[in-house]
Amino acid sequence: MLHRQKALLEILQQVGGQATTLQLMKWAFLLGQETQSRGGKTFYQFIPYRYGPYSFTLNRETDTLVRNGFMEKTADKVWQLTTVGKEQEVKLPKTIAQDITAVTQQYGSFSSSALIDTVYANYPWFTVNSDLPGKRQEHRPIADQAIYTAGYEGKTVDEFLNLLMRSGIRRLVDVRYNPISRRYGFHKSTLHRLCNALDIDYQHLPGLGIPGSARADLSSTDSYIALFKEYRCGLSNRWDDLQKAMSLLKSEPSVLVCMEANPECCHRTVLAQHLEGMMKLPIKHLG
Repeated sequence: MLHRQKALLEILQQVGGQATTLQLMKWAFLLGQETQSRGGKTFYQFIPYRYGPYSFTLNRETDTLVRNGFMEKTADKVWQLTTVGKEQEVKLPKTIAQDITAVTQQYGSFSSSALIDTVYANYPWFTVNSDLPGKRQEHRPIADQAIYTAGYEGKTVDEFLNLLMRSGIRRLVDVRYNPISRRYGFHKSTLHRLCNALDIDYQHLPGLGIPGSARADLSSTDSYIALFKEYRCGLSNRWDDLQKAMSLLKSEPSVLVCMEANPECCHRTVLAQHLEGMMKLPIKHLG
């Protein structure tokens, strides 16, 4: 079991064994924001959602805890520890365990509405998508027109989508040839769904990607240079896809997305440079 999943069990154990989804989300958020450990190096990241900070990853992993018999969801949609979950000995690093105790002692008795008010007051960015009337304290930025690129390597889907939102991006243009991923949230169908939930348009242009077979033997700088040279030379034969990309980039603040964190190791930079010459727009790498 991951440390972050153990942290959820520990939180529930300390607050009496049950909580609403909203309460669990907010306690986890406050653990990540207001403590020295921040819940650990791989703890949940959050995006602004309907009632403040929310983690798609945390929500998915509660399902994992249910499948493993530690939690259950009651008829009135409350998370509740099972007997196994109540008796489970949660072994966490001392600093994380102490920080969970600090959060539950300070906020554990708060109702859902009190937690919302507290988080909204202290973290106004997370109000930008609020469904609550009059609660939005900030507005989502809108990026200047440019050719933006981003790679999701090393990020959770929540961290990545929050980066796009903070950067004023309204459209994600997936330029992976085959948009599958073992990392939760980055498979095409899931990414499309999560983008839609955040009012980010999702578009996939596989014709501007590079097949995995062509990337199989990349082991040196020279191999990357050769691959990207071949890709650059072939772009002139992908006119329809280039036209589509330019149309998307012009109509909404859009980002070209692939996996690699380093833009110099990704074909999206070659593509962006090609589009730069056609559109006369600057290139901006996010993250």
